[in-house]
Amino acid sequence: MSCRDYQHQITLLLYDELPESSRVELETHLQSCPNCHDAYESEKAMHSVLAEDAARWSDIPSDLLVESRKGLADKLDRIERNRSRWRLPAFSVVFTPMRLLESVALIAMGLALGVYVSNQRQVIPQVAGNPAQDQISVIPRNGTISNLQVVSADPVTGQVELAGEISQPLRFQGKMEDDTVRSLLFSALRDANNPGSRLKAVEMLAQKPTDESIEEALINALIYDHDAGVRMRAMEGLQRFADEQHVRAAFMHTLENDTDAGIRVKAIDALMARNSRDVELAKSLEAVTKKDDNPYIRSKGLEFVGTAK
Repeated sequence: MSCRDYQHQITLLLYDELPESSRVELETHLQSCPNCHDAYESEKAMHSVLAEDAARWSDIPSDLLVESRKGLADKLDRIERNRSRWRLPAFSVVFTPMRLLESVALIAMGLALGVYVSNQRQVIPQVAGNPAQDQISVIPRNGTISNLQVVSADPVTGQVELAGEISQPLRFQGKMEDDTVRSLLFSALRDANNPGSRLKAVEMLAQKPTDESIEEALINALIYDHDAGVRMRAMEGLQRFADEQHVRAAFMHTLENDTDAGIRVKAIDALMARNSRDVELAKSLEAVTKKDDNPYIRSKGLEFVGTAK
């Protein structure tokens, strides 16, 4: 396995969710690889901070913890499978440290939502002679069932097994410094069916662009979001960092590929303002802008080449 594969197992190791064979292999690798060992120590330190608040979760039912852990593992697997959609290949080295922040944010959000669901569970009144009503309902108040399927049904015994998904309304208030708030905003930013929520999310996240995880989310919104308003707001939040290598690379990608001329204009203006004497960038801009169908962008590209010499 590669170092990246080993580092993806660190969170599961710290939460005792890693199989024995994988745990031994990972611990052996950590002893011989300084980079992975440093990643382990960083994540272990964050794990210790979270553990200080463990007493607050002591009343969570054990079955809910098991479900939450399984859900977290599934979520991490889905994130890894979809990671290519969140990153440009050229950014992968720059953004690798963000995996720790993503994991911590998912853990915090999972615990918060787990407690919310636990508090919403409804107890069915017990009636003598009816064993089915002696159990806690698996459907929380205000819960909505979807994708319900009959897995098996025995006409003789009357035993039925059902499977489906349960969702329920969520309301959460907090400040941008709250990991759970940021995680929920990241989720809203990935909601392809709700451009209005994505726009509000990116507007809030743009207030704190100095946070590395937020900066990465804004870059991904700038490059991948289908809504021009969301991309423009992400651009505005990032423009003062246009002299940083990864932000500059994102702006160059936008200048070359974005279909909205207004966003491309914003990109070249920000690049010129923050990199006025960069000769190499001027050459790259000249190659990109001379193919642009917007005369303003072509003229700005020529202007930058002249001033950067």
